[in-house]
Formats: sequence, C-alpha cells, structure tokens
Amino acid sequence: MQWKYLLLSTFLACSFLSINVILAQPLGAGASDQSTSSLPGEEPILPLPLTIAVNPDKVNLGLRMFEDKRLSRDGSIACRSCHYLDKGGADHEPYSRSIDGGLRSTNTPSIFNLAYADLYGWYGMRSTLGDLAEAIIKSPQGLASDWPAIMYYLEQDPRYLASFKRIYPDGIQPANIKDALSEYMRSLITPNARFDRYLRGEANAISAGELEGYRLFKEYGCASCHQGINIGANMNAPYDLFRGDLNQNSHSDEHTLGRYNKTGLDADKYIFRVPSLRNVAQTAPYFHDGSAEDLEDAIDAMSHYMLGREMPTADRKKIAMFLRTLSGEWHGKPL
Repeated sequence: MQWKYLLLSTFLACSFLSINVILAQPLGAGASDQSTSSLPGEEPILPLPLTIAVNPDKVNLGLRMFEDKRLSRDGSIACRSCHYLDKGGADHEPYSRSIDGGLRSTNTPSIFNLAYADLYGWYGMRSTLGDLAEAIIKSPQGLASDWPAIMYYLEQDPRYLASFKRIYPDGIQPANIKDALSEYMRSLITPNARFDRYLRGEANAISAGELEGYRLFKEYGCASCHQGINIGANMNAPYDLFRGDLNQNSHSDEHTLGRYNKTGLDADKYIFRVPSLRNVAQTAPYFHDGSAEDLEDAIDAMSHYMLGREMPTADRKKIAMFLRTLSGEWHGKPL
C-alpha cells in the first residue's frame, strides 16, 4: 500500500538512515488503499486497552504522595502542581515552573497513559516510571529533594508508615516509594476515545471528515513517528528533520537543543522524545517550548519543519479533526 511505503520512508529518515524519496503528495481521495480497515496489523495505531491491571493499595499510596507538597524541598509544590488531571494531565502553560518560581526550558507533558510509553520526559532520558519519579524528586527544578529527606518525612507520618508496612515487607525504602508512584502513574489511562472505538469496529464512531483526516495523517507520514498504542512516546527523533534550519528559527538554543542539554553529545542536538498524541486536543500549547497555541498551528509547524513544505489549509483542518477523536475518558467521563 502506498501509505505504508510513505511511513517506511519517513521512519527510516527518523532512524537517521538515507532515503531516496521524501514524502510525496498525499494520495487522492479516490486512491486505492485500505486505510479504513480495523483489522489488527492493518493500522499504525492500536486502540488503548479499556482497563489496566494495577494494585489498588499501591495506587492509593502513590496518589497520596503525588498530591503531597510536603515531599518537596520547601513544601511548596507536588507532582500535581504541574499535572492537572482535568487539563489533559498537563497545565496549559508554555513552560512549566520550577520550585523557585522560575520558568523551565520545556513545558509540562501529559501524565496520562504513561503505562504505554517506552520513553519519558521531553528528552527521552528515562526508560522506566521509577526512574522518572526519582528524576523529578531529585531535580533542582522539580521537587528538589532527596531520599533521606523524603524517607524522614514519610516515617514521621503514622498513616504513611502503616501503609508502607502493609504493602511492602521492608517498609519505607526508595525502591518502594518509586514503585508506589509508578503504580499510580500506570493507573492513569484514558480509554474509549472515539478513534479507539472506530478501531474496534464501531464504524460510526468518527465522521467521514475525521476519517479523511486520519487518511491524510498517514499519507503525510505523521504515523511514522506517531504510532502504536500511545500514538507516540516510543522513540526519539530530530526536530526539524528535513530542513536543517533550527538555528534560524525564533527559539533559543536552550529550548531547541533537546537531549544535548543533558548529554553534551553533538549527536543529541535537536533530539526530543516524540510525544503521545492521545488527548492532544486537551494539552495546548504544543511542542517542548509551547510555541504552537492550537492544533492547526502545531500541524502547520510540523509540515514546515518536518516535511519541508506548506500543507494546504483544508488538509490541516481535516488532520486537526482527526486528532480531536483521540481524546479519551477519565473515570468514565470524556476529557
């Protein structure tokens, strides 16, 4: 199928391999393909499972710590200070704020559906939820704390002490703190998006215009990076893959250098984790620097920087329609 060839070409490019053909014009509306099939293996996107198996005691313990400002260095912030579950798991700000009130160099990514991600954080530096939790706890711009301080605080709270002893034989330990926080984060899934229902065979779950947007999403090559259950969050990729003009745009180096900010390796310049597109309609502004205010702005920027071309307005609007079908449910209610 032609769209699968386009996906492969772009995927190879994202993997830093040489390709001979860069994305062609999208197929015409009457072109022959099987993009409407909901058979497993026929689509680059998979539906999110309706449920996930978690330990409820660990989830409840993790939730308490997630919301507890006293775990931070000065008692001023908690994990939920940036991750609002009623705002798509993010905070709607261009840049997240550090514990001292200053602006960080990236915005807050959504905390939803991390159970189905392979990489975490804008730079994709963490590969487990436990590592992510520890990084946030220790980061000078995060909770700015350390294990001795957190363990001391938890041990002074009879409720925490009892919960840890009931769940973990060795009680309050860094590994157990990370485990409980990880279990809570794993529980944050948003199933039953309209597009998931379509993939499961509910043909009328999305409109003809939204389905056309999905076709264009594939044929422009978007699904080469945004695929799988989480529609992203499973690979790193260079921003501005095809144009190579990042240094000429309006962003500062601190915001665009990506993993290089952490590793200092030239090969990591401009490399970012590909974000998940689930619930993307609820998580504006977009990109690591919050530079796109709405979905169409984000699509326009990706077309310019990643495809090296301008996308027709009609195509951009249809892809935005499709992206809005990726919003799931939280506690049985649409986000």
